[in-house]
Amino acid sequence: MSCLLSTERKLKSLIPFLALFSSLVLMPAQASNDALNREINQLYDTFVESYYALDPKPLESLYTTDACLMGVSAESEFIRGREAITKAINKWFDKVRKRDATIKIDFRVISRQQQGPVVTDAGYYLIRYTPNQASEQPRSEFAGKFVMSFKQAEDGNWYIFMDSANRSKPELFYAATAEPGLYFSSPTEIMAADDVSKE
Repeated sequence: MSCLLSTERKLKSLIPFLALFSSLVLMPAQASNDALNREINQLYDTFVESYYALDPKPLESLYTTDACLMGVSAESEFIRGREAITKAINKWFDKVRKRDATIKIDFRVISRQQQGPVVTDAGYYLIRYTPNQASEQPRSEFAGKFVMSFKQAEDGNWYIFMDSANRSKPELFYAATAEPGLYFSSPTEIMAADDVSKE
């Protein structure tokens, strides 16, 4: 009986040590994961700013030279290469600029997977189109699902090398729930954008 009590005491004395050891092991991994999420999430911020400014230049720096883009249209081909992707995006921005309208894009990432130097995100996007007030046309929105893959280059930065999207109901975007650490446009941000567009 005394032997069992002695063993029990020894095991209890190990608990604080094991807890400390576990925390020391997990802390670097958690810090690394947090840093990764910040770096990838910043790329989405660039998307949002570029779309609102109708300026494709910031987006050009996000893609690899051999990146591939699959557009939402069933009739469009794959767009290959950074320059071709930037040109295609600017062509759409030109149409919006000529109408003196604005667009706002939001993202809600629901999954992020990492395999070595490659990260793949999946989620929903929402684009709101606000026409010039003089046109008296209503504001519209459309949404879809996307899968985006990032590759870490020798300079340590992450770049998009595969970008695909399709169309879906806006309700799916609004129904998405936030995942810890992943990019997620909050309802507050969306309402704030709506308020600005009404001014």
